[in-house]
Amino acid sequence: MLESHFNFSEGERGSFSWPDYVVFGGMLVLSLAIGIFYAIRSRKKANDEFLLGSRSLSCFPVSMSLVASYISAILVLGGPAEAYYHSVQWWVICAGQVSVPLAAVVFMPFFYELKLTSVYEYLELRYSSRVVRLVAGGLFILETLLYQAVVIYAPALALASVSNFPLWISMIAVGVIASVYTAIGGLKAVVWTDVFQLIILIAGLFAVVTKGIYDLGGFGVVWDIAERNDRVGIQIFTYGYDLLQRHTVSNLLINEVLMQLALFACTQTTVQRYSSTKSLAHAYLSIFLTIPFFVLLISLTMAAGIVLFATYEGCDPLAAGLITKKDQILPFYVMDRLSSIPGLPGLFLLCSSLSSGVNSQAAVTWEDVFSRRPGCVRLSSTTQARITKLIALGFGFLSTGLAFLAGNFGGLIQAAMALTSGVSGPMLAVFIMAIFLPFTNSKGATAALIIGTAAAFTFSFGSAALGIIPELLPTSTDLCPANITLPPPPDSPPIRASDLEYPEKIFGLSYTQLGPLGFVVALVVGVFVSLLTGRNRGVRVERSLVHKWVRWSLPDPNKVTDRVKANSYSNSISTRF
Repeated sequence: MLESHFNFSEGERGSFSWPDYVVFGGMLVLSLAIGIFYAIRSRKKANDEFLLGSRSLSCFPVSMSLVASYISAILVLGGPAEAYYHSVQWWVICAGQVSVPLAAVVFMPFFYELKLTSVYEYLELRYSSRVVRLVAGGLFILETLLYQAVVIYAPALALASVSNFPLWISMIAVGVIASVYTAIGGLKAVVWTDVFQLIILIAGLFAVVTKGIYDLGGFGVVWDIAERNDRVGIQIFTYGYDLLQRHTVSNLLINEVLMQLALFACTQTTVQRYSSTKSLAHAYLSIFLTIPFFVLLISLTMAAGIVLFATYEGCDPLAAGLITKKDQILPFYVMDRLSSIPGLPGLFLLCSSLSSGVNSQAAVTWEDVFSRRPGCVRLSSTTQARITKLIALGFGFLSTGLAFLAGNFGGLIQAAMALTSGVSGPMLAVFIMAIFLPFTNSKGATAALIIGTAAAFTFSFGSAALGIIPELLPTSTDLCPANITLPPPPDSPPIRASDLEYPEKIFGLSYTQLGPLGFVVALVVGVFVSLLTGRNRGVRVERSLVHKWVRWSLPDPNKVTDRVKANSYSNSISTRF
């Protein structure tokens, strides 16, 4: 049962009005209508239409869909909370976008030319091993399932905590509607729904920032308050590289460069999106156009955070007991100050879309598990498409169910966050091995995935088990209204990484280093095991399955054939004499 929280100005809990319900319901109906439209247009089409849109999409909607796939409730709620309670130092991750052009130039053309539906099919082709493909695909599905559960649960819980909107209604409504329009409409429905929802999301963040600045008397006032309290300014940046410090410029940049490279180089959701474009030029543009959108959205969430801090400078809702988690600060502000704008509270429920992940999970499951089974091969193309749609629907419902478990078992949220960072690093390492290190083999790739992921999980779960939580910047309750009863101080201070002694202290590793840790461990293990097990002895690696930069290290079959023919001719001449 959620406890009641109170509005600052009126001393009562915020509530959804009927216009809020109408707007929120209308946006869900429009999303469903998009799915129905594309379901009717492609009802007799095959899996290529359902999973790849017949490879006919243009760059702009695909680019916006890529952004919407990764700008979820976790950023919309977590970004402002980060700026509010930790400063805007996190904004430097925008510089991590430098890896996006690298992914576009080096990795994207390579996969685009292979014409794959599942990116993990490449691993089987390269390593001649189905095990590597299944392990990689399984990790992706598990990671995405848990991530989607958090994406549904987090905004629903945050809004329910500060309003009268029922938690279960929001989760079921968003989860079921997204599952249905994804299952019936396919990739085109997902892409155009993502475009619609991203526009709504940007408009909502603009509304929060502009209304807040106007109410406070201008951006200069907001900046002065934030700078005085160390939320902005040169003094907030820490430049040293410290594995145990939560955020430094170096930590953030190293993590973001690697994770953005993993995101755009070898993640199923991304590869599937740009593979759906009508040409290589559109694929290039779809990736490059994500950069301004990412920078805009990250900047908006940081701006929203300092606007919220300036608004509640004298009475922090978390310290005052009006909210229980820092991620509830933006929904609290919306209900407290912007509830007069119809539909705006519903934004934080709509942003919990899971359609992109569901479509990608269906693609991986069908292509990697079922497509080559004798019973499935003999099916008609339309029957295969129907089965894939049922798989997508199943994953959508499963994610919705896991969202309810996330409310009952808090460890699931920690598991989802660990999977997101812990899987991406090792996965990038394995794809780099496959593409650029021709001597690596399937044993090395499998060991790299398993050990690299396990290493990242060990540190993540170790930190959770010890109860390590980040330290918040100081806030004030000096100006809280008299009708608010401040909560008593905690019985014991929270555990900080700096308070621990070795060996426990190693579990204080910054969360920003989990991805890089998994990457380095996987790369070292993969190379070492490959060398230890005879490299690729006895296995022929096709030149088309490694990057053109390293094809020189493999024998050219055409030249080998010419050499064999020349030797055969020479031998035949010599035998005559």
